[in-house]
Order: sequence, then C-alpha cells, then structure tokens
Amino acid sequence: MIVTAKEADPELVTSAERGLAVLAAFRPEQPAMTLSDVAKATGLDRAAARRFLHTLLARGYLRTEGQHFRLHPAVLELGDAYLAALRLPGLALPRLAALSARFNEPASMAVLEGDQAVFVAHVPSNRLMAANVAVGSRVPAYRSSLGRVLLAGKPDEWLAGYLTGESRDGLDRPALRADIASIRRDGWLTSDEPDAGVRSVAVPVHGDGGTVAAIGISSHADRVSHSALAETIRPALLEAAHRIEQSYAGNQ
Repeated sequence: MIVTAKEADPELVTSAERGLAVLAAFRPEQPAMTLSDVAKATGLDRAAARRFLHTLLARGYLRTEGQHFRLHPAVLELGDAYLAALRLPGLALPRLAALSARFNEPASMAVLEGDQAVFVAHVPSNRLMAANVAVGSRVPAYRSSLGRVLLAGKPDEWLAGYLTGESRDGLDRPALRADIASIRRDGWLTSDEPDAGVRSVAVPVHGDGGTVAAIGISSHADRVSHSALAETIRPALLEAAHRIEQSYAGNQ
C-alpha cells in the first residue's frame, strides 16, 4: 500500500508518491476512471483521491469527461524528458531503422525496469500486419524475447528471487530457465508468441559491465521461419548491437 511506504523509507515524500500513484493508476485496459475507481486502485480515501485528481487536472496532466478522468497528452512530456536523458535510444535508432528497412519488419529496443521490459525505441515497418508497439509501452519481461534477453543479463541471485517471487500468469519457469541458459551461452534468442502469431529474435546490448538493453526484430510467424531468423536476421542484429555498444562506449 502506498500509504505505508514512508514507514519503510523516511526520505520519501508521501504526497508526491501518492500523486504519482494516481497517474500510474491509469492503464491501457482502464484509460477512463471515476473518483471511486482511482480511490480503489490507489488505496486512497475519496477525499485524498479527489485532491490529487484535481491537482493533476489543474496542472494539465488529466482531463475530464463527465464523471471520468483521463490522462492528458501533457503527461507525454514526462516520458519525453526520460527518453531524452537516455543516450541509448538515440544511438540505436539509426541502426534499428537500417534493420527495419533491410528486412521490412519492425525493430525495437527495450530496457528492464523492475520486472518489466520497457520499449524505449521502435521503428515500424510498412507492412499492414506488422507487430508494431508504442515507445513507452511495457510488458512483463518473461513474455517477450527482448525481456528474456534482459533477464538473462541479471545476476543469478536476482533471478532466483524473480523466479520464486509472486505468481506470474502463464510463466513456465523451466522454459524461462532454459531460455536464460541459452541466451547466456549463445548470445541471442528466438521465440514464438502463439497467441499473437508473432515470431521474434533478440540480442543483448552490453555496456557499463552488463546488459543495458536488448534489440530485436519481430515478424508474423507465417512470414519467417526460425531458420531465417537465425541465419539471416540474427547476424545483422548482432552486428547492429555491436555498433550500438561501440557508440555507447564512445559517448560515455
């Protein structure tokens, strides 16, 4: 519960934490929320939730539709500031654009934030049925090849806690362990997402003594085979990762 966080860390500003929790309560699956919805999602009482909602409304981060609140595009400024502070997306974009143009498939970069893979760069393809994503979107790391590559870069002690942690829907722990071993051994991973009909390949980007990001290409499974991913796309992806690593090291 956010109301008890200060007890764990006396340096936390509780009011700021609660305001951020209100913003974080708005999700793709629930983009419009009433006062009651926000109070329930954050654990705040209605009076506190109302104050935070109207403060965020006054600052331009929310808008209203009748009794419902929605995020305002002004919140993108926060994300833009974060992305602008990251050097990796800017360094990666030319390489991702070249990959996307060469294979006519979307190319992406993700970083690990907690246990989530967050997309920080993406170049879409011109295909009508392409597996495109939005920069800033996030998925549980174990659900994507990019995320699994990022997990493979974490220390064993961290992974042990992750694998024995809270329930994660659909997580096949033995399969994830096998993928992590494969990534550490081979330096890349191909995977299928049957529900989405997507097949992808991903590789790590190294820096600062570890894995700082992952880049990958996704395609609909009926357009590309595993052998094509491994024999044609993978070498190009590894070369792009190497070039990004060189640029990253040179910009430190």
